[in-house]
Amino acid sequence: MLKVLVTVISLLIVAVFILFGFKAFKSRTGEPAGIIDSRLTKCSSKPNCVCSEFSNKTHYIEPFILPAVVHDSDALITILVEVIEASGGEVQSIIKENRYIAAEFSSRILGFVDDFEVRIDMEERLVHFRSASREGYSDFGVNKARVQSIISELEKELAKIKE
Repeated sequence: MLKVLVTVISLLIVAVFILFGFKAFKSRTGEPAGIIDSRLTKCSSKPNCVCSEFSNKTHYIEPFILPAVVHDSDALITILVEVIEASGGEVQSIIKENRYIAAEFSSRILGFVDDFEVRIDMEERLVHFRSASREGYSDFGVNKARVQSIISELEKELAKIKE
C-alpha cells in the first residue's frame, strides 16, 4: 500500500512539473500587448497583470509622476532602458514617436516570461506601466513588485539630474 501511495505521489509531482514546464515553454512565444488608442492595453480578468492606465481594484498601479527636471522624452527613454536592463529585463522594442518601451522578464525557475511595457505621457507628465504574465492565472504579486522596483530605481536615477 505504501509503495502504491509513493508511486502515485511521485507521478503527480512529475505531472505537475511537466505541466509547468509546458506553460513556461509556451510563455516564451508571444509578444507584449502594445498600445491601443494611444494607451497601454487593458489587463485581462486574470490577477497576473498590473497597469497604470486603467483603474480597477485588481490591476491598478499608480503611474510615475515626472519631476520638473525631466524635459526630454528621449533622455528619459535612455534612463528607463538602463533601469529595465539593470533589473534583469530584456528590451524588445522602443518606439520613440509613441514614447513606448516593451521588455521581457524571465523567471529564474522554468523561465516563465512576463511582458513589461512603458508609455511616457509628456503632456500629462506621467510614466505609465503595464506588467503582465503571458501564461498562468496568478503571479503572486511579481508584476506589481517589479513595477514598484523599476519606479524606485527610476527615482534614484532622476535624482542625479540637476535642474
